[in-house]
Amino acid sequence: MTYRTLGLGPILALISGAAYAETVTFDPQPGAARTWRMEMSVRPGREGEPPDYSYATQRISSLTRMQVVDAQTLHILPLWFQTVVAGETYGTQGPLPDNMRQAMADGFDATLNAGIITEVTPHGTVDVPQEMLTGLSQQFGAVLPPARLEAREGWSTTIADFSGVPDVMVTVTHVTDDSLFLRYSGDDASFRLAGVAVLDRDEGWLRRIVMTTDQKADDGTTLRTTLAMAPQDYPFPLHADYTFETPDWQTMPDSFPATEPLPTEDDIFPHDRGRVRLENDLLSLDFTHLHEIMANTGRLVLSGPQVFRGDRPVDMPMLALPPITLPNYHEEDGDPSFTSTLLIPTEQKQILPDVLEATEIRAKVAWYPATPFTMTLTPDESGYAEVTKNGATATLSPTDEGFDLILSGREGDDFMWAVDAETDAGSMIYAADRGPGWLTPAESLARRIASPDYSGIRVAIQTDASAPTLSVRVNRHADTPAATREMTFQTDNGRRTDPDRAPDKVLLFKGDPPPRLEDVRPEGLDVAALHFRMGSLQAARCSAKFALPQTEAVFAEATPNTDGYGGTRLLQMQTPDGIRTHFYEHGTQDVTLTCDATVTWEDAEAQPDPDRPWRIDFEALDISPELTYAQLIDQIRFVDAHGDALALVTPNGRGLALSDKINWAIFPDGTLRVAGTPARILHAVSRPDPFTRSFTVTFPDLPVPEEAPQ
Repeated sequence: MTYRTLGLGPILALISGAAYAETVTFDPQPGAARTWRMEMSVRPGREGEPPDYSYATQRISSLTRMQVVDAQTLHILPLWFQTVVAGETYGTQGPLPDNMRQAMADGFDATLNAGIITEVTPHGTVDVPQEMLTGLSQQFGAVLPPARLEAREGWSTTIADFSGVPDVMVTVTHVTDDSLFLRYSGDDASFRLAGVAVLDRDEGWLRRIVMTTDQKADDGTTLRTTLAMAPQDYPFPLHADYTFETPDWQTMPDSFPATEPLPTEDDIFPHDRGRVRLENDLLSLDFTHLHEIMANTGRLVLSGPQVFRGDRPVDMPMLALPPITLPNYHEEDGDPSFTSTLLIPTEQKQILPDVLEATEIRAKVAWYPATPFTMTLTPDESGYAEVTKNGATATLSPTDEGFDLILSGREGDDFMWAVDAETDAGSMIYAADRGPGWLTPAESLARRIASPDYSGIRVAIQTDASAPTLSVRVNRHADTPAATREMTFQTDNGRRTDPDRAPDKVLLFKGDPPPRLEDVRPEGLDVAALHFRMGSLQAARCSAKFALPQTEAVFAEATPNTDGYGGTRLLQMQTPDGIRTHFYEHGTQDVTLTCDATVTWEDAEAQPDPDRPWRIDFEALDISPELTYAQLIDQIRFVDAHGDALALVTPNGRGLALSDKINWAIFPDGTLRVAGTPARILHAVSRPDPFTRSFTVTFPDLPVPEEAPQ
């Protein structure tokens, strides 16, 4: 698909002096191709009510390649597709019906007539629902010039039927040497449309487009849709109607982050490794920073991600989307902020099988330092103020509701603002080219990608104050990177198998650890039960006795009811058949706990390596690999500097069950890996030191049921 321009217009204009404008037509060249990212939101609703902002809203993301076959045919190939409905994710990397997966693998053919898509058909033999084909026709029909266009500001034409919307006016709003900026508007009572687009004059391809429609049905239901498309390498965030919240006035802050201190290179890159997370069937690359003021981070650009299994690269082409920097709430003791970059596949390939076996992703990260500055607006008697500084402009103008604050700067600038502390004010944020009044703030902001001024925003301010003082922070970054790092991002598999990295701490005991013998006390009396909780080995060397005149009862060893490994056994009071374990109305009794040996935990001969304490030489433990996990932990404990007993990790990341054999936890290098940083290895020692202690216990009375209300 190409857009070509006719060069005769300007020539004739020069010769004759007539005001002919260049005409942009669609004249595709076979083999030409482009790849677009797309974000789309679909909100149901009812007439007269706001759109549905619940999680039932459908969100669609995709990467699609369009290639010209000939003057009448385009081939549409979905490279990646994902949709989220009611919190559930479906797509080419996740659950998807086989016929739809095959249809996307085959692609679709679009038939053109005078540059307009008239029909979309499956390229393969799979039957595809007509609703899907109609949707594709409307979606990709929007990325073609809707008519023969004149490269002249103010020129307009009306399209009788544009992607199903009647009487859509297309206006050329801005013309540059290489681009044509368009505005779409349709005001049909049952099918409104508002959109903006950028057309490349040299090659004719549509560069970027945002389109919002609002359709009303006869039954009073509505459907609100926003579509945003841009080339796959577009450097700024791409979104449709992203919010889950009904539009409302947000309280304006009275301050914003300080412009100092600015982070150093060491603050931005304190580590040479990051982490790979799996998020909704996609990969996310995260790395942390030492600085706390996220607005001072600057711009980070990740490029060239390459997947590795060990030292061997894996063929898995992916695209890194623009990153976002957030507070690091994941780790209490971790670095204060982190940057996250989402990767999407650029080929029709299932990545999850390779991802699970991969150990790391290597990528280049460039840092463009922040160069922020501030401006202050003090309105005059009419409520107007304007400040220009370093190529950025802030203009405050009064409106019926309060004020409009128009902010504009260099292409990559973004803004923060605050009102003086004495003023109560609320704000809503729109694109500088807000669009028609029926657009929500999020729908309007999506239009920035197809605006001549990407940085421009309009802040609508609601306040009773006649002359509020506003402060504006301009977040700007350097034009060239100050540092570029080759970083390694470890997968969960890579983190587990990396001998130089301490595994994340996981406690062995899911509840309280087994008490020392001298700390054992009767438990369970509040529900008329009686048991002694002890370590498994200790319980095997103990017994308990007492006399009950009315009931025959014994103490027998039982396993506690726990959600995880407790390392304990119970000496439990029960009837000889083991059925009854609760005894009421037996008053005060004396019970004696007797043990013929005392089990203690002492330092084992083998101790952790000071350099890599989490790697334990299995052979040095002198145990059989056929031991079960429960048997091992009855004999050996790995304890950190806080005295906490630590669990083991496994090469495949699956937790060990008590019945699993220890050889399942041995890594290829012959070591066990402890989940944390052990300071000591302890082993159980049974010494022939008798232990006896008597306790006086009182059993509760049988509860009396409450009387029902009369």
